[in-house]
Amino acid sequence: MAKEFAEDEVQFIFLYTREAHPGDNKLHISSMEQKLQHARDFVEMWKIDRPMYVDDLEGTIHHAYGLLPNMTWIINSAGRIVYKADWTDHRTIRAAVEQLISERDLRRAGARITPYNIEWQPNRENPVVEFVAGLYDVPGERAVEEFIAAHRTTNGDAAGEMVQKAAEEALRLRRATPAGDD
Repeated sequence: MAKEFAEDEVQFIFLYTREAHPGDNKLHISSMEQKLQHARDFVEMWKIDRPMYVDDLEGTIHHAYGLLPNMTWIINSAGRIVYKADWTDHRTIRAAVEQLISERDLRRAGARITPYNIEWQPNRENPVVEFVAGLYDVPGERAVEEFIAAHRTTNGDAAGEMVQKAAEEALRLRRATPAGDD
């Protein structure tokens, strides 16, 4: 998306705030050197090709903009927040960017435009088994256990049970797939 909207003067950056799911393989960050290495690993793993910035160890920016691990913010050229989502979803980001480009073009053409508020709660695809399998593969088993516990604490026993079943299915699929066959 960053390449697609570059000609429209839209810049995308990535802010690495913290290890969202520390575990056996990706430990909790305790030094800036370690945090920078985690960010480099993240860029390499996910083939991120936009600028990556790294928050300080205290998480100053993360605390200022919200503590969820996968938020998206759009800040206009005047420095105003014009879009905030508690989860990164490419479809809603695309819709917001297209709207903002349209508004900018209208403004440049001399049209009178006025802001309005909107409440919208879209849903996103949530492939829990695949997500939990990724937790097993990257941070490790401890991260899966903590993720299940967090769901139980935050969303109740039924949600925790759903994630527990997803974890069991992810393990079953891992055992059924020989190494190197993915």
